[in-house]
Amino acid sequence: MKRLEMRKKLSYMMVVLFSVFTIFGTAQAQDHDKYVISDLERMEDQNMDYMNQIYNIVKNYPAFSYSYNIEDGKIQDVTVEGVDDNLDKKRLEVVLFDLKTNKNMMKNKANRIGVFYSVDDEAEYENGWEDLRRNILTNIEYPFDIKNWGLEGTVFVKFVVDEDGEIPFLTTSTNMESSMDVYVDRLEEEAAEAIEATSGDWEPSEVEGVDVASLVVIPVTFDVEKSPSIPVMIR
Repeated sequence: MKRLEMRKKLSYMMVVLFSVFTIFGTAQAQDHDKYVISDLERMEDQNMDYMNQIYNIVKNYPAFSYSYNIEDGKIQDVTVEGVDDNLDKKRLEVVLFDLKTNKNMMKNKANRIGVFYSVDDEAEYENGWEDLRRNILTNIEYPFDIKNWGLEGTVFVKFVVDEDGEIPFLTTSTNMESSMDVYVDRLEEEAAEAIEATSGDWEPSEVEGVDVASLVVIPVTFDVEKSPSIPVMIR
């Protein structure tokens, strides 16, 4: 409980600092961006809603995969495979299209503290996705009392990877609902700590060949019939 309270205090302090930096951000960043910070944040919130919709559907389709058809830098359509239900498949095509369109509109635009939401080359774990996945899942516990309670769902860990491959800021959100808030907090803490432990092991994003700080979102799914898992990354 003390560790959870400490994490909440640290998270609160980071949010305060994040807000302060946003308010007193540089004029240079304002001049550089076509979209003001409120527009970027609004679009990022919309992206998170899209991702939540996607993961709520694909949790039932372990063979799910997708690809974009892009011409001249513009998305033309989305191909979804591994989804048997035609209605679900069509919904995924629409939401994936909207998500990618949003990301293209946000590309290479930083907020006032210099964090990019969409970039030329995304931040990558230095040893590759499979190693990252193994490291995260190895360090996550699905406590028996919570699993026995039947609490399941997805925790979205949203974090900044800076120019040095460090994680200076991290927060979580979830689609879980339970009368036992402490259980939800514990699962969010499990996911957050596992990803926080990878700080320093990232290759930063690039914009026009320059290392930049960027936002990364990793979902961690807790399912009572399975071990914790990380679904297909949506980009």
